[in-house]
Formats: sequence, C-alpha cells, structure tokens
Amino acid sequence: MSGNTYNNFGHFITDAQKEIKELVNKRNQLNNKIKRYIKSFQMAEYEIYKSLLNTKEYYNKKRYYSSKKIRKLRRKVLEYEEILDFLITERSRLKKPDLNRNFLNLVKCLDNSIKEINYRINSFNNKINNHILRIEEEIYIVEKISKLEKKKQKRVKLLSELKKVKITELQSTNYHKVNSKITLFDAMLKEINRDLIKWFNKRKNYHKKMLDLYREAKEFRNIKKEMENKLKENKDAADHYYQHYLEIMNQNERDIVKKIWLKPKAKPQQRESITPRLESIITRKELFKQFKNERLAIALEKQRLGKKLDFYEFKLILEQPKK
Repeated sequence: MSGNTYNNFGHFITDAQKEIKELVNKRNQLNNKIKRYIKSFQMAEYEIYKSLLNTKEYYNKKRYYSSKKIRKLRRKVLEYEEILDFLITERSRLKKPDLNRNFLNLVKCLDNSIKEINYRINSFNNKINNHILRIEEEIYIVEKISKLEKKKQKRVKLLSELKKVKITELQSTNYHKVNSKITLFDAMLKEINRDLIKWFNKRKNYHKKMLDLYREAKEFRNIKKEMENKLKENKDAADHYYQHYLEIMNQNERDIVKKIWLKPKAKPQQRESITPRLESIITRKELFKQFKNERLAIALEKQRLGKKLDFYEFKLILEQPKK
C-alpha cells in the first residue's frame, strides 16, 4: 500500500472521529439544555398549580364567608323592615298625646324667669368688675347676687321636676312606646345597611384579587408555552444531530474501503490487507449494530407488553426496515 493511501486513510478516520465527537458533544449539550428546560417547565407547572390552588382555596373561602354574611344581613333587613312597617302602621292608629297648655305656659314662664335672673346676675358682676365701688355698695351687690342665685336654683329645680313628670307621663302612653320602638329599629336597620355595604365591598375586593391571581396564573401559562416552544426547538436540533450521527456510524464498510483503498487510476489495483486501525473501526461498527439489535429486541418486547418506551427505543422501532 502506498504512503499516500495510508495518509488519506488516516486523514479520513481522523476527520470522521472529529465529526462524530463534535456531533456527540453537540447532542449532549442540547440534551443538558433540554433537561434544564424540562426542569423549568415542571417548576412553571408547579407554580401555576400552586397559584390557582391558593386562589381557589383562599378566596373561595373568603367569598363564601362574605356571601353567607350578606345573606344573613339581608334576612335581618327584611325582618326589621317588616317590623318597622308594622310599628308605623300601629303608630298611625294611635292618637299623639297633646301637651297641656297650662303646663306649656308654666314651663315658658320658668324659662323666662331663669333668663331674667341670669341677666341681672351678669349685670351685677359687670358692675363689680368695671366700676370702683364703695365697700358698702359692693357688699350689697354681692348679697343681691347670692339671693338671685338661690332664686334661680329653685326655678331650675322646679322646671326640671316638671319636665320629668311630663316625660314620665308621655312615656307611659302607647304612642310614645311605639314611637320609641320605631326609633330603635330604624337605628338598627341603618347599622345593618352600613354592615351590608362593608361586606359587599369586601366580597368585591376578594373577587378583584381572585381575578388578579388568575391573570398571574395566565402569565405562568404564557411562560410555560414559551418553554414548550424552546423545548421542541432544542429537541428537533438534538434529533438532527443524532440522525447525522447515525448516518455517519451506519456508513457501509464497502464505501469506506472503496473510498480509501481504491486508487484513482483507471487501471484497477489489487487491494492490500486491512490494517489494524481499520479492522478496529469495523469491529466497533459490528458491536454497535449488535448493540442496536439487542436494544431493538428489548424495545419490541416492551412494546408488546405495553410498557413505556424511552426516546432511543422509540426511534429504533421507527427506523426498522418495513417488510
């Protein structure tokens, strides 16, 4: 065999090995990248699930409690409105008690008397404070103020007692009793309506927060979709490199030998014996084919039993020559 032929063979083997190594490295890098994407993909799915679950459990409980509270308050409103309607109807049937004219005149006189006494007391105080008086005059004015104060206290006490008597008299009437109940239930109804508004706002806020979290979950879905696209893109590239790798590994030995050992001359030359390096390559090829056949047999058996196939086993089955 000529030296040129050995050189050509050596270069071919070296190039083939480099190309195979490069393809294997690229495929391994892409497989690692795919693993990272799968992990990120799974994390995104977990975040989506957790977010939706938290949203459903937390805010459904809050909304349920708010709705339950609102239904209870609405029942109270209806109940109190019925009571108020009944009491108002009942009050309209009763005669409103009139205040005695003599009583009103007496109250008015007492009020005027108290106001007049206060005016006189203020006048005497101003005289003491704003004028220079002799001691006798100042003593006289102080005594007058003291008498007026006692007189005022008596009138204030009398007026208070008269009002108490009259209030007690009025409160004993059916009209006043019904009117007091109306006032009470009206105040309670207003308080319930304030609570209703508060719980309506809470439920509205819970609904808004639920929508916000669903929008957040939708963003996670978009991230998941992007990851799916990147995963498919890298998987396609890995498949391409793997296919290229198989094409190189599956080259026919005759083509390799013919490419290297046949001289370019028109006159055919006798082929030299195969070198140990070439024999090693052919041996590796045969071992690889044997390995593929064994894996294929395992894959077909798993397929027959309905077991799950990995990516390589699935490809081996697809690559079988159709009979």
